Amino acid sequence: MNKKELVKKFNQDKIIGLVYLFVFIGISAWTLYTPLMGDDLFIVTKSVKGIISEGVREYFQWNGRFFGQFFARLLVLNNGIVAAIMNGFCFTLLTFFINKLSGLSSRSTLSKTLWLTLLTISFIPEFGETVMWRAGAGNYLWMTTICLAYLYFLQRVSFNKEKLLSRIILFILGGGLALISGWSNENTGLGIIIIAAVIIFINPHERVSILKIVLWLISIVGYLFLLKAPGNRIRLGAEANIPVIKRVITNIAISNQDFWSYSVTVILTIMFCCLFSVKYIFGGRNNIAEISKTIAYFISGYVVIYMLAAAPGTSGTHRAYFSGVIFMIIAIGRCVPEDLSKSLKQQDNKIIRMVVLVSLIFSVCKISTGMIDALCTDHAYRQRYALIEKKIRKGKKQVISIPKLSYTPVTEYSLHWEITNDPNAYPNLLYQHYFKIKGVTLRE
Repeated sequence: MNKKELVKKFNQDKIIGLVYLFVFIGISAWTLYTPLMGDDLFIVTKSVKGIISEGVREYFQWNGRFFGQFFARLLVLNNGIVAAIMNGFCFTLLTFFINKLSGLSSRSTLSKTLWLTLLTISFIPEFGETVMWRAGAGNYLWMTTICLAYLYFLQRVSFNKEKLLSRIILFILGGGLALISGWSNENTGLGIIIIAAVIIFINPHERVSILKIVLWLISIVGYLFLLKAPGNRIRLGAEANIPVIKRVITNIAISNQDFWSYSVTVILTIMFCCLFSVKYIFGGRNNIAEISKTIAYFISGYVVIYMLAAAPGTSGTHRAYFSGVIFMIIAIGRCVPEDLSKSLKQQDNKIIRMVVLVSLIFSVCKISTGMIDALCTDHAYRQRYALIEKKIRKGKKQVISIPKLSYTPVTEYSLHWEITNDPNAYPNLLYQHYFKIKGVTLRE
């Protein structure tokens, strides 16, 4: 690489860094302006010790998602600037790992980084509930980011080339990532186990590492801890006695209909088929390892989403698609050339050019509309909370009657759970818990 190329690469790396910085500032500011809503109002704790105690209690009495709930409560505990910075940093890491795992080389390019970042923000399912909502961010954004960190670790680290002390340190770090990744949630954990197996066992550049196999087994142990949590049977009730196979057979038709009626998964499937055909089928690329990884990410995305058929009560809840969609985006990114801007100028890449340009236009329009909608919704909720606090200061701690929100949200970027006339219904009872009042009702 000559001096001119080095300078060009250095300048490009600086601009890529600015892209990540802009994402960090934007998501941090957005999180800061988004008030606590829904379950956020209920999972308030006063200390990290209290968070751990609640997590242990829930593991035995409600569900096995110990780590997801831990991060959700941590965000609520530090609500304000600290939580906003934490969430912004986590989302930036998510985009970083998506870009790195989507690349067939370690070198990132500005055009592909920018495109994948916009694609991620525009196609994340229920953006408001999985990124801005603290309860959702802990279980989806944070857990998926840790899962991608684990996959990136497996892809980049070579134990055979490290000294003994470095191996020990890296193994401890990898073991922690593996355990948390397997313990993430019921559908994501299985997807991670599949992708990790492909990364470990299909690698022509390195012998199969015994330590990586151990890490893979640790992720399976984490997954078993999640599935066998005593609280799962309590939460599911009678559903717990229904065999998983029977549950899948009963719900698969509904899950299939939901998948193919959801615009995000349909569009991403079409994009993948077009780009994969151009690169690997008609493009003459025959690197078995890379093809296997690309297919593994895409199939795992499907597995993660269709696994919801085995989970009662999650059909139609698109926020549970989060990690599956992220895997699909990575698979799509692996079908796009590294130097995307150069590829778009070539006449023989008409399909790639069409897919990229259409998705860029779609992303810009969707993100701008969603941001405006979310900020208007957040402002309306801030007005509502200010009204409740004003009435509390006046000494009114009985059932408080409040008007309908001043703005009605219309996109997935907004958070919204409207109250009802029943002070003991959801989400009214959450206001009762958070504001320490008798209750709230919706004024007619």
